[in-house]
Amino acid sequence: MLSFFSRRLSLVYEQDEVYTLPTSQDELSVSGKLRIIERRHGVVVEWRCSDDETWADSEWAVINSAAVTFTHHNVSDSVEIATPRRNVRPISIELVDLRSYRLGKDGSLVLIQRDGTTHPALKFHSGSVSNFVEVLHRYVAVRKSEKDNNLYLVSDKRQAAMDDELSAMNLVPARRGIGGGWGGGTGHVPWANTQQRVWGFFNILKRDPYTTTVNALSKFYDAVLYTGVEGYVRESDGEEDVAELFNSLNVLEDLEPGYELLTKKGTLSERPEVERLAPLTHDEFQQFVDDDGRILDVGPLKKRIFRGGIHPNLRRELWCFLLGHNIWNSTYIQREERRQERENLYYTMKQQWKTITEDQESRFSGFKERRSLIEKDVNRTDRNHPFFEGEHNTNVTLLHDVLMTYVMYNFDLGYVQGMSDLLAPILYVTQNEATAFWCFAGYMDMVYRNFDVDQSGMKQQLKDMHQIVRLVDPELMSYLEVRDSANFYFCFRWLLVRFKRELNYASTLRLWEVLWTGHPCPNFHLLVAVALLDTEKNTIMENKFGFTEILKHINDISLRIDLDATLRKAEAIHLQIASSPNVPDSVRIVLGLPVQEPLSSPHSTCKDIVSDDRISNGVDVTSDEGLVGTVGLVGVVSSMIGSAVRHLSGDDLIDAPLETVPTQEQEEEKCFETALSHQFV
Repeated sequence: MLSFFSRRLSLVYEQDEVYTLPTSQDELSVSGKLRIIERRHGVVVEWRCSDDETWADSEWAVINSAAVTFTHHNVSDSVEIATPRRNVRPISIELVDLRSYRLGKDGSLVLIQRDGTTHPALKFHSGSVSNFVEVLHRYVAVRKSEKDNNLYLVSDKRQAAMDDELSAMNLVPARRGIGGGWGGGTGHVPWANTQQRVWGFFNILKRDPYTTTVNALSKFYDAVLYTGVEGYVRESDGEEDVAELFNSLNVLEDLEPGYELLTKKGTLSERPEVERLAPLTHDEFQQFVDDDGRILDVGPLKKRIFRGGIHPNLRRELWCFLLGHNIWNSTYIQREERRQERENLYYTMKQQWKTITEDQESRFSGFKERRSLIEKDVNRTDRNHPFFEGEHNTNVTLLHDVLMTYVMYNFDLGYVQGMSDLLAPILYVTQNEATAFWCFAGYMDMVYRNFDVDQSGMKQQLKDMHQIVRLVDPELMSYLEVRDSANFYFCFRWLLVRFKRELNYASTLRLWEVLWTGHPCPNFHLLVAVALLDTEKNTIMENKFGFTEILKHINDISLRIDLDATLRKAEAIHLQIASSPNVPDSVRIVLGLPVQEPLSSPHSTCKDIVSDDRISNGVDVTSDEGLVGTVGLVGVVSSMIGSAVRHLSGDDLIDAPLETVPTQEQEEEKCFETALSHQFV
């Protein structure tokens, strides 16, 4: 009898007419039922489509007397129209795996799991999300994020009670903010609460015990030895000293093991607000064209396109200019002559690969391999888009032929996976084979480094992004470094195909034409990526995501990105960096900003070079005497505690051969391949 009832389920909450929010105008909103169920092994949150046959009434053997059920019936007269619906996967989450949830301003609900899975947004057409949250509170502790008003963190009730008891002990006082309140103010955001500050320090200690211990002792040395010294002023009480100490130790996350941070200062101006415009219309465009068809003011026109994009009716014509198929100052007659000449050249190259016989191909392995890869990729590129869907679609054949012709046009590069993603939108907009080819060739001239055999071009972009994030958001950078995610491999797909798989088609077209203008700076796509990370920062950090969870979360937010908000933020970040005085030259070069005059003379010593390098990374150094004194102190302390720390970390217990330990380069390569397999392939 016990075994019989142990298999029973208890329904404690049910709400019908909970719809998925579509990610584009082409998608449909799907209605379903949201339920909270007590199962034998735990409590589960489930959502399924309303017409899913697996929901059977016989499944619910026991109805909890405290169950909350919300049902809505449409009594209005209506005609049911059969329409295609999205194939939405059901949602099933055990509460122990639920890490947080997000409540949108429109009343939507997004569930986020501990492994980084971010489910589609759900909208309550009848009832309220507050009812769901009220029932959820019966089983878990919920805490509102201190950094994101729409994010709510879920934890076990017993663990939350222990954390509250720890906070009540006031072991580490909160840091007084600039505004005077505890934890308030602006600027660098301290750890949110006591536990985060304490455990943040221990996470750093686990990462590099030797260096962290040395720096910790030097901080205590500073606090004890310099208090009361003439010229050394501390306008805080003892409790705030301790809080400040732990917060200063947490900035060590920015450092590579073996380096010491002396002081750190902010370098950026305030980020401005930015507004965008409506797309460029045909009437506006005519103001830039003379009677013969020449475009007179290319700079202002590109800037206008950057500010708002291009109206769809004008897109085909202007894309030919942005991608180099047409010359900006050419007349109507000259453009027609160029079009015919290039069209003839295209079909000549197309005929070259079409006339290769099977016998020739058998001795032409490079051509054969590329043809095979193209045939595989075109059959899975945008097949859910109306322009490419269905069997025997001629547009898919055109996609294949253009890519094959590009192999003959640029055999050194040939074809690499991802190129079909770049061609498909161009073919959709131009709807002409030869025009699509030359526009695609122009695009490839911009991004060909993305497809280097050794991935050097992609790795350089990730390094550049690392530099920008370190400058713009050192808090996020510290978080990623501690969790071995500072390589930014989870952004690989973003950069490779320029966010094409993250956005719906309309947004992809808008973003690409904005990027092609070259405004407001080179590598603006990196700032778009930084803006996206800034948007997801609180979700990543508050949920304590590691590399695998971040990778999964980044994949799950695809097709849910607000492009206009992202472009506004990316432009604001550029203006913020451009107006700031202490920006490292490495970032200035990436964004095309003027490089600052060097501060040191041509006869700078090695020590000067080290100091300049620290200054360029936002680190302030003391005078020569102070630096020598600090290094001397660290050396003395190191000699005193080095053996003890090595013993605690186990370094003196294991004498493993060097060849068994993978190098940093090998570890990075392995992580890079993991990101590729998860994100793109």
